[in-house]
Amino acid sequence: MNLIFIIIIVLFQSGFVLAQSIPRDHFLYQSRKLLYDAGKDWQSLTVFGPIRFKSKPGRELKSLNSSNYFDGLIGFDAGNKFYSLYGFGHFKYKNHYYGYLYPTFINKTDKKHQPDVRTNFINDQDDQSGIGFQNNWAILQIGRGKESWGSGNDIQLALSENSGSYDYFLLGSDYGKIRVRYVYGFLENINDNINRYITARGFEWTNKKTLIIGFSETVIYSGENRSLEIGYMNPISSHLEIELNNRLNIVGDQNSNAVWQIHLDYLMKKNFRISLNYLFDEFVFDPDIEIGKEHGKAYSIRLAYTPLFSNSHLITLFSSLVYVGTPTFRHGIGTNNFVQDGRPLGWYAGSDGKEICVGMKYYNNKNLIINIFTGLLISGEETISNRVFEPYKDYLKGSFPSGEIKEKKYVETNFIYCWEGSYSISSSLHWSDNINMIEFKLTIPIFQLFEK
Repeated sequence: MNLIFIIIIVLFQSGFVLAQSIPRDHFLYQSRKLLYDAGKDWQSLTVFGPIRFKSKPGRELKSLNSSNYFDGLIGFDAGNKFYSLYGFGHFKYKNHYYGYLYPTFINKTDKKHQPDVRTNFINDQDDQSGIGFQNNWAILQIGRGKESWGSGNDIQLALSENSGSYDYFLLGSDYGKIRVRYVYGFLENINDNINRYITARGFEWTNKKTLIIGFSETVIYSGENRSLEIGYMNPISSHLEIELNNRLNIVGDQNSNAVWQIHLDYLMKKNFRISLNYLFDEFVFDPDIEIGKEHGKAYSIRLAYTPLFSNSHLITLFSSLVYVGTPTFRHGIGTNNFVQDGRPLGWYAGSDGKEICVGMKYYNNKNLIINIFTGLLISGEETISNRVFEPYKDYLKGSFPSGEIKEKKYVETNFIYCWEGSYSISSSLHWSDNINMIEFKLTIPIFQLFEK
């Protein structure tokens, strides 16, 4: 405990760099993603998302240049058979301390449960809130929200911005070219007595110009009236070391579900970005003993090319491929599956499927973003989206995708327009073989207080 106290004191010593995460449908969030594709601001690019506000934002919110500020927005969201009222508030105090609150009031609770629809930046508002502290090399945060870990835009595998929100605390450090991140969270309970937890840790190396290489581990564990596992609270311990040495309250090797990932982001010739994620779920150490079994795996790759980038316009062409194996993210104990609030924690389609997508994005470098893309999603019947807490019996090799296969072709177009810094309007039109969805969103500021 003395060591922990000393570490906390050390963290509270320097100047502020980043703050709380930006809402996914915020214009600033979407423009930052486009600029990353174009090779800009790679000194702030990381595999440990979501994207966060910066204290020296350039063209970002003017209030962020203040040591103290408080911003508030309110918005209306409407689509097929649903509507909602949402808010967005955040503050910064003395450059180091911050807080955020994103409440949502909605008429249909199943609006968020659309795993077979790929939306780009709307239809994703969840309740989020929290407080934190950050200096020039460390961050400490506690609250409710979601993490998005992985290289590239919209191809995250285990943890993504498409999941439901959950309570967690976060610890991260930035040592220049090396960054580390650790989270410990509380997922939804099952049947009032099955407690579920999530813990993740990772590190990355970056030259802050053209290359990022990262490694991460994510663990889900659960049990009847199960308490916090002290072993997992060590940020530098690994799942295998903890479990194989019987350092858990529940002894055995089937009481948690872990995945490991390798992340790569590479910028070639300043305007061609290659993003790759590779995930292992279940290792087969000895094929001669574990006969007929295979590794649980997933991978994703995205290519982005920006042929036009001027002072007034930006155009990016992109394509992506996602592959998630049949047993990936599922477990022999179903409550250890990678799900939250009825949705996958990672890839929006869950598991037991693959997707190819191509598209184009336009940004006028000021206040307008237009996105058009089309794709093909192929899913098997064992996808975690359909079997949320159902256990997976074995890792034997079989057909992929499994069972009855569904193919869905889709086309989506959306835009977001922002004026006077805080006002925004956005819309999305999604068409596919079985779903047609339109959504409209309006956001207006209600107050803005700041002090130089």
